[in-house]
Amino acid sequence: MELDYKAIGKRIKIQRIQREMTQEKLAELTGLSNPHISNVETGSTQVSLKSLIAIANALEITPDVLQIRKSMRIYRCNLVRL
Repeated sequence: MELDYKAIGKRIKIQRIQREMTQEKLAELTGLSNPHISNVETGSTQVSLKSLIAIANALEITPDVLQIRKSMRIYRCNLVRL
């Protein structure tokens, strides 16, 4: 399965905005540069696993939230209930 970096970037941006966090603050918390955060959010660069984990930690979420579409998470939650 190939990763959709644009979708991951969009999810990062959504999570960041929901937390009223700037790109600058996310960069500071992750140790990544502000331009790199911007490039990740636009999908113009492929985010590494190390960076993805750092971003997820800064946003206080698990990395799978950034990788899996909402419908897949709902599906998994429903399977757990069975």
